[in-house]
Amino acid sequence: MQDVFTPEALRALWRGAQLTLSLTLLASVFGLLLGLVAGLGRMSRLAPLRLLAGAYIEIFRGTPLLVQLFFLFFALPQLTGVSLPAFNTAVLGLSLFAGAYAAEIIRGSLNAVDRGQVDAARALGLTPLQTLRLVLIPQAARTAVPALGNQFIGLLKDSSLASVITVSELLLTTRGLVSITYQPVPLYLAVALIYFLLSNVAARLFRLLERRLNRPYRTSAA
Repeated sequence: MQDVFTPEALRALWRGAQLTLSLTLLASVFGLLLGLVAGLGRMSRLAPLRLLAGAYIEIFRGTPLLVQLFFLFFALPQLTGVSLPAFNTAVLGLSLFAGAYAAEIIRGSLNAVDRGQVDAARALGLTPLQTLRLVLIPQAARTAVPALGNQFIGLLKDSSLASVITVSELLLTTRGLVSITYQPVPLYLAVALIYFLLSNVAARLFRLLERRLNRPYRTSAA
């Protein structure tokens, strides 16, 4: 076992885990922003916006992430002449994929807010943007956070697909170590444990955030 988990191997796994976390965090942030825009577009009164947002959501939810990554990495440069580094391509692909799912989570959470809240905001003279920022989003966040937390954990594991476009994240790093040591069992068990620990920590953080968002409502109910 000492011959497998040498200091060099542990450093390589650490770098792979850092890259995996970077991919997941960047894709989650950009995906959330895309999801907010697409979710609001899906709720818009303007038909072109609804159609555009709907097309984006259906395309990226209806096709496998692996196909999307292959398309962005191999086909897009041929079609546009623009070639992105592998890491940037992975962030773009994961963000577009995550944004499509986040859009429906956000749309459903906004629709779950009582319509009377919007009417009250209008009666107080709030603009639509103020109503969204001060009334709808704070209340919708309570509904959205559990689903977004599940999506983050799923994205953490889906980031392993970036290895197919040569991004040296955790899984590809482990494959490289296996090819050197010829010890797949301990190395793949180690990478599974790392993914489990990262997912577990993320789940606990999202539960803390959920409890924090629910605190004012529990206090008022008491």
